Amino acid sequence: MKNGGHVGPPLRPLSPSSPLSPGEVGREGAGERGFGGVRAFWAAFAAALIFRLAFLDVRPLHHDEGMAGWLLFKLFAGHRFAYDPARFHGPFLIFFAAPFVRLLGESVFVLRLPVALASALMVPLLLPLRRRLGVTGITAAAWLLALSPSFVAYGRDLIPETFLVCLTLALVVAVSVWIETRRERSLVLAAFCLGLLATVKETYALTLAVLAIAAILARTWSHGHPRLRELWGNLPRGTAVRAGAAFAIPYILLYTSFFTNPWGLLDSFRTFFLWAGKGVEGAGHAKPWDYFPRLLLSFEPVILVCAIAGGWLAVRRRDAFGTFCALWAAGELLVYSVLRYKTPWLALNVLLPAVLAGGVLCREAFGRPAPAMLRAGLVALLALGLAWSARRAVEVSFVGYDDDRLALVYVPTHRDVNSLLACVREAVRRTPPGKTPTVRILGRHAWPLPWYLRDLPGMEYLQEIPPHPDGDVLIVEKDWEDRLRPMLRERYRRRDFLLRPRVPVAVYVSLPRGAS
Repeated sequence: MKNGGHVGPPLRPLSPSSPLSPGEVGREGAGERGFGGVRAFWAAFAAALIFRLAFLDVRPLHHDEGMAGWLLFKLFAGHRFAYDPARFHGPFLIFFAAPFVRLLGESVFVLRLPVALASALMVPLLLPLRRRLGVTGITAAAWLLALSPSFVAYGRDLIPETFLVCLTLALVVAVSVWIETRRERSLVLAAFCLGLLATVKETYALTLAVLAIAAILARTWSHGHPRLRELWGNLPRGTAVRAGAAFAIPYILLYTSFFTNPWGLLDSFRTFFLWAGKGVEGAGHAKPWDYFPRLLLSFEPVILVCAIAGGWLAVRRRDAFGTFCALWAAGELLVYSVLRYKTPWLALNVLLPAVLAGGVLCREAFGRPAPAMLRAGLVALLALGLAWSARRAVEVSFVGYDDDRLALVYVPTHRDVNSLLACVREAVRRTPPGKTPTVRILGRHAWPLPWYLRDLPGMEYLQEIPPHPDGDVLIVEKDWEDRLRPMLRERYRRRDFLLRPRVPVAVYVSLPRGAS
């Protein structure tokens, strides 16, 4: 592939007897001086690490993170984890985070460390795509990925979505390399990535459908109707068997909790029926069709503009890979806009291919002869856009992390919870020696409080008011207080705190007899 020239058809396999050599890869992009190079690429990786790891524990865990932390706590307390599709997404998150907790202990930083590393490692995962995007293209994509407010925000949350897009990228890269080289190890790696992807979240099925349709349409637009034989060729039976095993091993091991829950395999199919209903109905997260376009315009205009321009260039020049990325992004946006169930982190599925389409734009802009002033202007414009994205990422992840007026900040735990926990622990410390303090959390939406107070032996999380609710410390949802007060027999000191923005809770601390 010549630098700045027409990109070879990425969905048409190269001859297995003449794959691109390392020398050719090294020569690619040698003349790209506008925005690219080894140092700039690895600087993007360093920026990704900093934005995802810095002050990783400054923000309190939110509801979903608290539940995941509790499952890990129970796992290491001797309880067996069994995948339950009615309550959780796939088992990947628990089993991937477990070694970190085992080795490093339980803390907010350690809980979030696996997802932060996975998010940052998406940058070096771009490297094999240099044949498609050139050095300039993957460098630009790396910076867009590193400083994206959405990728930074959800790369600091223990939720499945970042793992989903990370493994989707790994799958696309592995398939791309296999189509180029026909090496068995790339196909086996792609199958392994697919097996892991299927254990992350049931929406992987939507991703696979969009990827397949985008690939077929892009191949048809660029080179005519594809033939199945052209893609698979004479695939040896042994290669197919090894690829099948690479898919099945992680799929079976994780869904069966390493053969302790055989019904998990059945549940891995039952989940589609359960979550399909939630996707159509909204299940408490219903939003209008234009939710994601408005979200992207507000927080990701740099990636959006680059993706639209890059996609237009790719379609115009019949570049199969660029067209594939543009159709992939458009397909994901269409699917998630149609579904009523919408949470902001679902936008990562749109942003990943949009970042790659942005790489196509930069490959074309900087890989062709152009006046020096024009190149300098383009670099300055992109740098300004990246600086704006970085400032927005800091606002969302480091400053306003509990301000849900920022749309990326979704049902956050308020920083006031730190004061609540200090109040509870101070009350526990005053408990007379030899007595186990009773700490009761009363409410239906109290996570992550049970995880934070997991070390207290007398802690109970009750989702119904018991007949005798008294205890040393009561943490009560505001809506339950009117029913609770007539049932209390002891005397309490009461304080108000915010669990989430506009969601107050009351803490009742029992007073010693005779205290005023």
